[in-house]
Amino acid sequence: MLKTKTAFIIFVILTAFTFPYLYLPLILNSDFFSSLIPGWHTVIYPLLPALIKFLFLIIVSFFYWKLSKITNEIDLKKFIIHFLLTIPGIIFSKINLYKILYSNSAEPENFMFQIQTVVFIRITANILFFVGLILFGIYYKKIKKNQIDSI
Repeated sequence: MLKTKTAFIIFVILTAFTFPYLYLPLILNSDFFSSLIPGWHTVIYPLLPALIKFLFLIIVSFFYWKLSKITNEIDLKKFIIHFLLTIPGIIFSKINLYKILYSNSAEPENFMFQIQTVVFIRITANILFFVGLILFGIYYKKIKKNQIDSI
């Protein structure tokens, strides 16, 4: 068993880590969605995926807080599963995989393989992230239902 306040604190720390600090100067810049072609917004920053994960982690942290009001302890195994499914999505949204998987070859096949590998890693990490959210939602509803049934 794990104290729900500990789980809440862990996810608050993950939420703070996930905040897209890197893109804050870009947001504050008045030409954030500017373009060389008038009327077209062609500058794309990878802000949206980080922002979506940040918002979902705020929601999960809120529900861990609500869970701490319902019960004092949660199942450690289910928390670890949720935590381990969440971590890859956070880590791979923070690091630049293209620099890690950089190949010094000028062959188009190797370049395409590098892009496909990065896309596969990110898609897999995002799927794991959202599976963790779904499992937490199911677990939260089960605890909430058990609490209502016990009253």
